[in-house]
Amino acid sequence: MIEEQPAKTKTVREMLPRLNRSLYIPCLQRDYCWSQNQIKMLWDSLLRGLPLGSLLVWNDERDEPRREPAYSFIQHYVDSRSFSFEDHIQRYSQRFGFDELPESYSLVLDGQQRLTSFYISLTGSFTTRKHGGWVSNRGAWNQRELYFDLLSGNQSSEHDRDLVYGFDFRKTGGLSEAGDRYWFPVNRLVDDSEGLSEDSFLGKDVLLREGFSGVSKGMSDDEQTLVKENIERLWWGVNQREAILYEQTLTDEKSARELFIRRNKGGKVLSGVDILLALLTGYWQKVDHEGGPTDAKKQIEQFTKTLSEDTELSQLGFSFGKNFLLRTLLLFSGERPAFRKNGRYDGDDLREAEAVFHDEQFEQAIRDAFKLSSSLGFHNGALSSKNVISPIIQYLYLKDVSTTPSGRQAVHYWLATTVLNGVFGNIGSERVLKTARAHIKESNGDSFPAIEILNDLRGSGAVVELDRDVLDELLDEVDYRSGSRRNVLLTHFYEGRRAGHRKYEVDHIFPRGKLGDEAFLRERNVAPERIDWFKENRDHIANLQLLGPRENQSKSDRDLINWLERIDDGKVESYSNREQYFEQHQVPKDKRLHEYQNYPDFVEHRMEHMKERIGKELPLL
Repeated sequence: MIEEQPAKTKTVREMLPRLNRSLYIPCLQRDYCWSQNQIKMLWDSLLRGLPLGSLLVWNDERDEPRREPAYSFIQHYVDSRSFSFEDHIQRYSQRFGFDELPESYSLVLDGQQRLTSFYISLTGSFTTRKHGGWVSNRGAWNQRELYFDLLSGNQSSEHDRDLVYGFDFRKTGGLSEAGDRYWFPVNRLVDDSEGLSEDSFLGKDVLLREGFSGVSKGMSDDEQTLVKENIERLWWGVNQREAILYEQTLTDEKSARELFIRRNKGGKVLSGVDILLALLTGYWQKVDHEGGPTDAKKQIEQFTKTLSEDTELSQLGFSFGKNFLLRTLLLFSGERPAFRKNGRYDGDDLREAEAVFHDEQFEQAIRDAFKLSSSLGFHNGALSSKNVISPIIQYLYLKDVSTTPSGRQAVHYWLATTVLNGVFGNIGSERVLKTARAHIKESNGDSFPAIEILNDLRGSGAVVELDRDVLDELLDEVDYRSGSRRNVLLTHFYEGRRAGHRKYEVDHIFPRGKLGDEAFLRERNVAPERIDWFKENRDHIANLQLLGPRENQSKSDRDLINWLERIDDGKVESYSNREQYFEQHQVPKDKRLHEYQNYPDFVEHRMEHMKERIGKELPLL
């Protein structure tokens, strides 16, 4: 039930003292994200009398104390998470403990960015890093305050095309060396030495004296008149202009969430991940080491950072993002493993996700699952999505068993079948994950229930088995452009080399460009009617090999015959002779097959080698 109250108009002076006292930011809101230019445009609009948009506030008039999470408006902002110096300069809003909040308070559903911008401008600062500056060097960070050019305001002036009034974030003010700008600090409007209140805002006469204290004697009468007009306009914009349309609503949390999402669709659209992070923060109950409430968003970001910076996992070829972690938590909690832009999640399930997240076994299961997957030949480049690994994590977490040989075989079959057949993409991640969750919970054995899950998905729009016939079809279908599927097949073809890993690059044995060059092929005695086949099959998987970066650079677009001659001459340090190259890459030794006109026969012969070796390495039924 949403009860709208009549809208009112408010001045900046009326609104600012309420920030962090009776007016706060809800967990739903995104982080402050405005740039300095956006703040300048806001002030230009304020002084020109342009509309600023409305402010929607969620009130609650229940008798009992309010318990919705509340965050602070940032006063001293830094636009990078890498800043690690003064504590009062912040990138993110801080969550208040309930004992720090009044019994009754309001939350901003729409308008947070504008209010924070006024707060920073009038009482705080905006810090940025110098271009190219070292993160660890405090001198590389510029802390600036907002200044108003008291000589601006002329419609024909050469300020930014869209702005009439000149604003800038600066370290110092005063008259510019050229004498065409007079910078006045906007925070002179306020004296908050004894706390911010409406009485903290200076009177117009006091502000005029402040403004004229730095005026040089050489300033013309017209310029002094402009300075006076601008000071008065600045004072009017903050103290008298009722620029903020103030709307209030009385409603419950569910309706407030839906109202928030609906109102914010017109601005910077919130993703399903943004909404879920906000809700987790609202529902999680664990306190931190200082006794304050848990900030789920920060903890999840820190967790993914820890995993991404883990040396072992990184060397194995994995990186991590919060989307994967959040979807895995949804899978564990019993919720639908999908991000919902309407924010309709079950609160009990979100609290269950908290219990899982704070269980040490959860992190261990993630590490074990990725190490196991790596040992089976799978890494970032060989995965269609990390969602493929989420059921393995759940299995290791719930069953708490070591992986037996049969268990490894089942996991291997799951990874290979789902990636090579595009099971997640063709059926949909949500359905696959829900089906996997049900079978994992019912499983009583010591092996991952891959066959059971895949059989349950049969008839859903994807091939759900992996046998010799499926492999033959894959080798005919997969080529250089096939991404993770290409990488899985090549990794299982090679011993000790991983396609898609940064240590190895995928190279064309017969140069791709030359196989597509009609004139070149004609010169090599390729029949005209065969040229289209050459072009269509130049990316064939049988024409691909894995080389180290330096080796690939040396190979470049050399013909196979020329490359073999360089190996014989000792110019390729990776091989002592061509026999070693043939063995490493399973390239046919027949010299006749190294000539362009016989490329189709080369493909056919190498395909036989690939079918045999990959068939032995993959866990085929």
